[in-house]
Amino acid sequence: MSLGLLFKDEVNGFYRSKVMIALLIGMPLLAALMYFLSPDLGGMPLGAFTALTISSMAGLLASTTLSVSIINERTQGVYDLFLVRPVKRSHLLLAKYLAVVACVVLAAVFALVVANIYDWSAHGVMDLGGLKESMLVVLTMACLSCAVAVLVGTLVRTVLVGVIITIYGGNQLSAAVVLTSLESVVSTEMSALIGLVVAVAVLGIALVLFGRKVSS
Repeated sequence: MSLGLLFKDEVNGFYRSKVMIALLIGMPLLAALMYFLSPDLGGMPLGAFTALTISSMAGLLASTTLSVSIINERTQGVYDLFLVRPVKRSHLLLAKYLAVVACVVLAAVFALVVANIYDWSAHGVMDLGGLKESMLVVLTMACLSCAVAVLVGTLVRTVLVGVIITIYGGNQLSAAVVLTSLESVVSTEMSALIGLVVAVAVLGIALVLFGRKVSS
């Protein structure tokens, strides 16, 4: 079974479980509610507020979803079924990682686009430069926090412990990388590149460890 087929199966699983629908509706709705219920934002447009809200929310949702899924499937012996099938061990986790990141980033981008369309229709303003930077931040945090989630899911067998480590490990690490651009230490593009390189390294370690655990 190829990586493409595994990826497609994971994405279909998101749609069947209604998770993707909840993300597409819930993320922009939550950002809008927080925006309109906040008493003093100093004239901040909805697009900028949504970018701040979604950047951390996307990484948190993606990473916790991924770590819980991997831990549950490991404890239920789901991966043992693939030992007798022509499937690369690394492809099992890689497909799940790519599916979660793609779906959550898609939902986050949708929320950002909706918010900027509102700003344009209500105030005649659309910050395309800010939209690009926000998308890079969301992508960086989602990729990095999900890579940590895969590693945690590979090493931990308890859902509660896995969630705690994922939240305080993956999201803190991704936030630290993103802060380098927010504090003008490096550009947003360089921060994204650093985050993606670290994510690839962490994911690579997780895939190697997973392959050894499944094989044994």
